[in-house]
Amino acid sequence: MAGSANSAPMIQGIASPNVVVDPQKFFLGTRRMRFAGKGLTAIQGLGSTDTVQLNQTGILAGLELRVQGTITFGGTIGTTTMGFRWPFDLIQFLRVSANGQSNLINCRGLTLRAFEFVMNPKLDDTGVSKSFSGATQTQGTLALASDDWGTSAGNVAAPGTNVAAVGTYTVDLTFFIPIAADQANLIGSVYAQSTATNLEVAITWATQTQILSALGGAATFASALNWQLTQLCYSIPQVGGQYVVPDLSVFHQLTDFRQGGLSSGTNMVLLPGVGTGRQLLRLLWNVYTGAEPNPAPLAMTAANYAQIDWAYGGSDTPEVYPNGTMLQAFNIRTAGVDLGILWGLGLHDFASQFALRDVVDEGATSNLRNEFNLVATPTAGYTIHAQETLFAAPVGA
Repeated sequence: MAGSANSAPMIQGIASPNVVVDPQKFFLGTRRMRFAGKGLTAIQGLGSTDTVQLNQTGILAGLELRVQGTITFGGTIGTTTMGFRWPFDLIQFLRVSANGQSNLINCRGLTLRAFEFVMNPKLDDTGVSKSFSGATQTQGTLALASDDWGTSAGNVAAPGTNVAAVGTYTVDLTFFIPIAADQANLIGSVYAQSTATNLEVAITWATQTQILSALGGAATFASALNWQLTQLCYSIPQVGGQYVVPDLSVFHQLTDFRQGGLSSGTNMVLLPGVGTGRQLLRLLWNVYTGAEPNPAPLAMTAANYAQIDWAYGGSDTPEVYPNGTMLQAFNIRTAGVDLGILWGLGLHDFASQFALRDVVDEGATSNLRNEFNLVATPTAGYTIHAQETLFAAPVGA
């Protein structure tokens, strides 16, 4: 990339003198780096927001978040029950802003955990035993073997499950935050090696009523949770007197949005932010039924879903699944885990195989939407959709 004698070249909107784009030389010379972005620190409290400015170093490819600590139940436990936002949606929202893009990542914890399984075929939850809705499950939990969802002696805190006894329950969760769309070629990664770079992470924690569907009348609850953040970056090598970087012509985005008003029959969800220069990699979604604060995910089965498809324009429908079980099965083949049986997740995946062939060009697909036919009307039903997209950087490298 060339710049004029009087101005520095621009990468992702950042002035970057003496930098050229040469992926081949970059990958030969770069070194992976993993270092603390935020040391282990107490969260400000449930319902609050914690923020951190990241280090301005190298090419940022990902972040690793750890949430660790305890929750304590006292008094008389009664009918104390964990809600289905526990444990992953303890992260109500996580937002990553970089180089003028305020919502590169803006999603809940369940979206982050599901996408980690979808994007990394090495992960498998089979055999990891967790309680869900009061029953022991060894598949479809999206649990890592390292997870601690809440343990006190022989008792556990688990989604949709009554808390058996008072006590202090240990919690330990990790989340991977995919700044780059692909950790091998670093497409969508962020140029961080500049004092002009602004990299911020903000985490909004769930409230007590969001993670507890019921607290027994004589029970008490307290949390003592901590968080820490690790940056996964790649050094910028110098070759022949010039620094070289990979292709940084696009940003990678992962965002949630919510839509209510669901009913039996066909429901259509229009995707926001569709436009020229944007490519849809994946669309992940689920439906919740039941009054707040304890809605439950609707399992992705034929008993709950009739036809499911995605469409654009007037009536262009490229892919149709006859029912929820068929989408559930296809997702197991694509992601390697059962996204739908417990968390009710459905996935339209255009990137796991032959990404350049299958991704959806949003500039050529007006009125892009997800369509699903519900067998019955959910109670106070709503859906949360997550879009994974690539879009052009302000001034591409």
